Amino acid sequence: MVGVNVDGVVFGTRRMAEVMPPGGSIVATASLAGLVPMPQDPIYTLTKHAAIGYVRAVAPSLAGRGIRINVVCPGFADTPIVSAELREWIAEQGLPLMSAEHVAEAVLAVARSEETGQAWVVQAGREPVRYEFRGVPGPR
Repeated sequence: MVGVNVDGVVFGTRRMAEVMPPGGSIVATASLAGLVPMPQDPIYTLTKHAAIGYVRAVAPSLAGRGIRINVVCPGFADTPIVSAELREWIAEQGLPLMSAEHVAEAVLAVARSEETGQAWVVQAGREPVRYEFRGVPGPR
């Protein structure tokens, strides 16, 4: 899971930065589990937090080369990765499953955005919204 969810983002971004012309846009995929804990799968949560942190940290250096990078953080999407057990838990929580098409539309919207270094929340029935990180309080 670390190889796919973390290494895939890091090495994919590095390669795109080598070949992408200025004005390009990279969109990585994380999850809402990268913004809030998902106790059912702490390793998945770890990898998605890592992807978000990497995108936020690498954005300034890519911006200097004219490349934007953002990350989408979708909720649960109706794909084969959602096991029957997880599907049951999602239904018990009253959470909607998004279509894969909804997530793809959000990725396109984020790719077209002029923003960089942002995490975008993607939920069923809503447009992507930029997540507001509050930051660390300064010294007293």
